[in-house]
Amino acid sequence: MSFDYSPKLAQINENYSRYELSVIMDEINSFIEGNLTVNFYNNDLITLSQIPFHLYLSGMNYGTRPGSIEIINTTDKQIMWVNLTNDLGTEEYAEFIIKFNATIPDGPNDRANSYGTDNLHSRIYKFTGFYPIACVYDNEDGWNIDPYIHVGDPFYFDMAHYDFYIEVPDAMLIAASGALQDKEDLGATIRYHYNTSYPVREVTFSTSRYFQIESKMVNGVNVSIFYLPKSSGIWSSNGLHYAEQALLLFNETFGEYPYSTLNVVEEYTSFGGMEYPTQVYITEAIDGYGGDLIFRLWFLKLIIVNEISHQWWYNLIGNDEVDIGFLDEGFAEWSTGYYGESYYGSWEHFQTLDYSYYQLAPYIERVRMYYHDELLPSKINQSVYEFISSNTDYYFASYRKAPLILEKLRQTLGNVNFIEGVRLYFQTWKFRHATLKDLQEVFEFVNKSSLDWFFLPWYNNAYLPAYRFSSHDYNADSGNLSLTIKDLSEPVNEYNYSQQVPLEIYNTNN
Repeated sequence: MSFDYSPKLAQINENYSRYELSVIMDEINSFIEGNLTVNFYNNDLITLSQIPFHLYLSGMNYGTRPGSIEIINTTDKQIMWVNLTNDLGTEEYAEFIIKFNATIPDGPNDRANSYGTDNLHSRIYKFTGFYPIACVYDNEDGWNIDPYIHVGDPFYFDMAHYDFYIEVPDAMLIAASGALQDKEDLGATIRYHYNTSYPVREVTFSTSRYFQIESKMVNGVNVSIFYLPKSSGIWSSNGLHYAEQALLLFNETFGEYPYSTLNVVEEYTSFGGMEYPTQVYITEAIDGYGGDLIFRLWFLKLIIVNEISHQWWYNLIGNDEVDIGFLDEGFAEWSTGYYGESYYGSWEHFQTLDYSYYQLAPYIERVRMYYHDELLPSKINQSVYEFISSNTDYYFASYRKAPLILEKLRQTLGNVNFIEGVRLYFQTWKFRHATLKDLQEVFEFVNKSSLDWFFLPWYNNAYLPAYRFSSHDYNADSGNLSLTIKDLSEPVNEYNYSQQVPLEIYNTNN
């Protein structure tokens, strides 16, 4: 196996699907009329006769008004199949147009919504998953036509180039994926044209009459934050500073962020935040959390850093979020810890907080507490459906155990080799989809030996090790202590753990 260390950013003439997406917004009804011109590139070694598209809005949570994507003349609930006029061979393009109408849900519950009030200057319209998005074909599943699911993230997309046109009332302020190319005043409305330059997995936009905007050029990237007036106490200056620090660190550590813009946007959601290419969302709820200003700034920083790290681990390197969503989430959580280590001296900076109303402990302690009373299944390498059927806690495995395993790998390989492996993983797999096997092979290349002994048990065992003394004997005359330590989980796990176990021995004087 050989790896090319040199960066290869995609150029505009490389082979990706191309989309021209044009929408006109109806502010009163939280509605858009859309036109999607698809130039679909077949990058698989099969001939296609039809292509499925996700219609995600109908699966999202809502208050009283559900979301929907209506395909003009033909529609399905969450998947639309486009029958091609002619079969599409490998490395060929097919062009067609999809006309659609979309309504985003009301309520602050999910990824897309309109919420807030005009009299309080707080209404935001957030458009995510609002247009038909082509499904991915792979060798494992064929067409991945999973519906919008509420455990983990349902998103699994190929890279594509986008020209993105948005027409909104003239007083609306817009945060959108890509760099602004043109702005056309149409009288009562303004039409904006954005382009992502390099391919992305999807596009999003958010608009409000009340956004406060701050921007700064950071290493050639226009970093901007968008927030409501009521949240300026924690967002002003702070949000932009945290975003700048994250971009600089991750650029230096992982590899180059190739896009010319990066937006951080306040949103209404039940999630802490959500990642999209070149644009991330941060929950408005932080502004209303209990506690003092220090706590709220700590939380704002945590979410901004975590979501920005997803530009590397979700967008630039893609994963099948339904089958191996733990991979990008584990890396994003680990990266957040690395930010804490780099700027504040501890990888556990974001894992501890001494507030009685929001007690946090380091990941290692949360893992221990999780298994304090009984063995609970915690296998990481599962699909979302397997997590549900095996009664495994997806959040725990993906957001707590997975980053801790990466940190354990760093301590096992050493920081230099681990960071070299992360950079090589990024350079090798950016603009593509990677699997856990791909990650292991990269670290094996750096380590120059097999890492089965590490990856197989830590990612595939149902249970964590549970070490106990099975025997111990101390001979006072000889001074010899004999003891045996066993892993109680060994009989029920597929693979044996191999690791150092710290042992402390105390004399009678403690």
